[in-house]
Amino acid sequence: MQNVITDSIRALLQQRIEVEKSDVGMVVGLVDEQGSSIVSYGKGDEGESREVDGDTLFEIGSITKTFTGLLLQDMIERGEMKLNDPVAGYLPKSVRLPTHRGKKITLLHLATHTSGLPRNPDNHDPKRADNPEADYTAAKLYAFLSNCPLTRDPGAKFEYSNLGSGLLGHVIALKAGTDYESLVVDRICRPLKMDSTRITLTPDLKARFATGHNYLGYAVTSMDFQIQAGCGGLRSTANDLLKYVSANLGLTSSNLTPLMKKTHVTCFQSAVPPVNIALTWRIFFDLQGRKIISHGGATFGYRTFVGFDEARRRGVVVLSNIANSGASPGTIGTLLLESEWQAGRRPKKIQISGQRHDLYTGQYRLTPDFKLGMVLARLILFNVPRAAVFIPGSLCLAALLVLLWLSPGWIVPARTILAGGLVAALSLLALGRVVCTRLQPIMDIRSDGDRIFARVTRLSRTNLKVMPHIDGVHLNRSVSMVESLPPFTVELLPESETHFFERMSGFPVIFSRNGSGEATRLTLRIPGGEFSFDKISNQPSKAPEISKPQAIVKLDTKFYNACVGQYEFAPDATFPSGIKLSIRREGDQLVGWAVGKSGGGGEFDLYPESETNFFLKINGAQLRFIKDEGGEVTAVIHRIAGLPDSEGRKLK
Repeated sequence: MQNVITDSIRALLQQRIEVEKSDVGMVVGLVDEQGSSIVSYGKGDEGESREVDGDTLFEIGSITKTFTGLLLQDMIERGEMKLNDPVAGYLPKSVRLPTHRGKKITLLHLATHTSGLPRNPDNHDPKRADNPEADYTAAKLYAFLSNCPLTRDPGAKFEYSNLGSGLLGHVIALKAGTDYESLVVDRICRPLKMDSTRITLTPDLKARFATGHNYLGYAVTSMDFQIQAGCGGLRSTANDLLKYVSANLGLTSSNLTPLMKKTHVTCFQSAVPPVNIALTWRIFFDLQGRKIISHGGATFGYRTFVGFDEARRRGVVVLSNIANSGASPGTIGTLLLESEWQAGRRPKKIQISGQRHDLYTGQYRLTPDFKLGMVLARLILFNVPRAAVFIPGSLCLAALLVLLWLSPGWIVPARTILAGGLVAALSLLALGRVVCTRLQPIMDIRSDGDRIFARVTRLSRTNLKVMPHIDGVHLNRSVSMVESLPPFTVELLPESETHFFERMSGFPVIFSRNGSGEATRLTLRIPGGEFSFDKISNQPSKAPEISKPQAIVKLDTKFYNACVGQYEFAPDATFPSGIKLSIRREGDQLVGWAVGKSGGGGEFDLYPESETNFFLKINGAQLRFIKDEGGEVTAVIHRIAGLPDSEGRKLK
């Protein structure tokens, strides 16, 4: 692999870990016809000397689903299953799998997230809130399925479902007469010599297992999957996943490759939202129409990505041991798949005076012009079902032909054609304006010594999913709020006084300047399109502050004892059905347990900031205990970002 691309990746990882503090450790793997390469940076845990590398284990989360899809294809090839088989036929007869208008859920529906089953079951009731799958049994799964009504026909709509993927892995294992992990090891890992991809860890694997961190930067316990292992239970390394990607691409000889190719075929498409899904793999077409096959993964302490481009026969693996809300491994992986890897085809850096960087620094806002509309239209054209494009287009063309046929002379037809072209152009402009209004993308350009950096931010009204939360592991409510994208900073290298390129991808960034030499506009060119940004300020926007973990203080046990008891929260905007919170003391630790309408969310530890203020490491929620004049605790205030405060009164 060319040093120029690996060096640029290492520089990006160093920026993220040492400067932005958005990651703890990250490993990037690349593979193509020239071979494979690993780039890593950071630690397995804060304060440790252990550095991550290609043999470091990470929880890979939902990338596990692609192994489940491959197992399904293997079962089909063996004649043991068929895609359109009803799932109920593989479950005990006591399980009443839901139907809708007589239509049954099939294996294909589970593999394509079109079963109609929800994202997660709501009957976890775990012992620990930070490990909700550890005690989720077959009995609980069967109980949920038997009492879960469908609201639409299976196969009608895409809705991502961890529950459905876990169920698919479960029924495959039942049919094979073994457990899920044994099946993955026997049929996938051993043939591909993936000796570090497992659910159950040996002492050697445990020694190489990176500690996971949540988005607040706190170390978290690893997740233990039981019956739902098929949706996210695997742990793996970058070296192992590169073997997996190589087999998918046919770069290495394997009997599994023909089966893998069949899992890459699109099985379901929808226009809203635009989604193309194969047997668990997500399919995306870039601006040049190239097919990108990928899947991401996320658990409470890790974020991961695997993707590959069959046409260019290249693949990328990105593993991080923090569940950060910043630019995800998927962003980095997709950018790498689009990048130029060969040094001879990449632009060359020159030296320019750092004193001239002030001419470029500032804020640049995306311009809703015709070119942006064309880029967006091309993305829509490639990524939605052809019928969603061709049917309306055919109807418009038919109407135009009728008008031309009915209209005498050439004036009316000419006006009709002109009007059609004008409507098309205005539609493209409107499309660009909608995106700019909705996302408000800003490109920040700043300098640091003799280096220049770019950071894309946005302000948008979005839906916040709070998970885990005090009243359960999965709070599937949305809260409208204004947020700014966490930083994803890239370095720009000069090719000339006005032409720069993004260091990792090589994408050109061209500055337009006025008579004084000051930049007034920049254009970002990517394969298949370009984006224009108008300068709106000479000062970059303020960089988000690096969050620091809350300080934990040591208290006398009398302050812990004052908080012990039961609290009742009435239904409100934060807890729609209300909850009951129990707090007890275990030595120098307060432990909470919340029970809502759908059951308990599991135990969680409380850490003191002061005599009355405590917080949860799992999600950053704060509990402020209210005392009366006599010093007795009478209530507790629950506070978490993005939700209204909620008060619970202490029960006698």
